[in-house]
Amino acid sequence: MRLDMLFIRCFQERITKTFLVAPSTLFEYYSLDYRVLRRFAKHNSTGEIIPEELVMQGARKMFAATDLQRQNFYAAVGQTFFGEQPTPPTSIIVADLKREYTSWKHVEGTHWHTRYNHLVNYGAGYYSYLYAKCFAATIWLKLCEEDPLSLATGSALRLKLLQYGGAKEAADLLNGLVGGGGGGDGGIIVRDCDGGGKVPHTTCLCTEMNTLRNQLMNVV
Repeated sequence: MRLDMLFIRCFQERITKTFLVAPSTLFEYYSLDYRVLRRFAKHNSTGEIIPEELVMQGARKMFAATDLQRQNFYAAVGQTFFGEQPTPPTSIIVADLKREYTSWKHVEGTHWHTRYNHLVNYGAGYYSYLYAKCFAATIWLKLCEEDPLSLATGSALRLKLLQYGGAKEAADLLNGLVGGGGGGDGGIIVRDCDGGGKVPHTTCLCTEMNTLRNQLMNVV
């Protein structure tokens, strides 16, 4: 086995699944921020920097709601299949969930879920992508958005979040990164759930979605 793959496997086996994709989801914000993009996104022959207006009309804004619907749908499929043993045919379950969680229709005679490999390696844990969206939105808004390339921001991400891997509780890492930042949620990312467990605060993600909606309406 390649050494880098060995380290990746060790990291994945030590860390909670709900936190696993949070860093990569956060870095998607960097890849779509013009302050970052302009440093490397240049025309291959002229060297011209990518126009800012091209970035502002990108797919992230155009299809943010559709993507969130799809993620909810995927999570619901996993939760249903790996919850109480379902009795109807799986194709009927998928069709019903698609109608419930998305705004597009199920195509009769199709069996999309038979090639949905996340059912194998994620089981009922696909909701972790939704958790990661909430984590990343909160970190970006409270820590990174003002100056994502600052030394203070990068150091905080490295020293308070990334360097521990699975050696500390994910909730402690996340809350320690932006905790005390004020606001109605007290500046935390993860809160205790009634009856046990932990859930992310959704305030920042909801704020982001509303902002994207307003920007899209202005473009149209």
